[in-house]
Amino acid sequence: MLPVVPHENSSIGPQPAPQVPDASDASAPPRILIIDDSEPTARALAALLRRAKYDTTVALRGSDGIDRARAETGRGEGFAAAVVDIHLPDLSGLVVSQKLRELLGPQTPIIVLSGDTSMPTLNSLPHVGATYFFSKPVNANLLLERLREWVGGGDEGEEDRG
Repeated sequence: MLPVVPHENSSIGPQPAPQVPDASDASAPPRILIIDDSEPTARALAALLRRAKYDTTVALRGSDGIDRARAETGRGEGFAAAVVDIHLPDLSGLVVSQKLRELLGPQTPIIVLSGDTSMPTLNSLPHVGATYFFSKPVNANLLLERLREWVGGGDEGEEDRG
């Protein structure tokens, strides 16, 4: 996991999102948006997060993920964090990250997952509003640990169950 260091002209940094409970239900689990075109990967991430007591929404295309974020934001709700793959069939995950940053605001963690660890990709992350990067394959325990730090929630120990 790498925190994304902001460009000198960027206002987005790797600070954790403030833990703000949902006004409609203080006991509601944090909601995580997952955008990954690999259905098995998206399902595995969603299952991992649900076992750790997060609520998940999955989109297999970048445009669908943006639409879901826009709809939730329009209802006055939103996501505590977003997990985005770089290589999507319709839009670059970098473009998706930029659109999500506009929709979700400056404090929501946008976590980029990719097997692409090239310097051009890594260097572009702060410019599009991404706050964190995990290379694939993702260390599930580390991802859950960081999510608990950044957005709260999650059930410590659930990730260790078979």
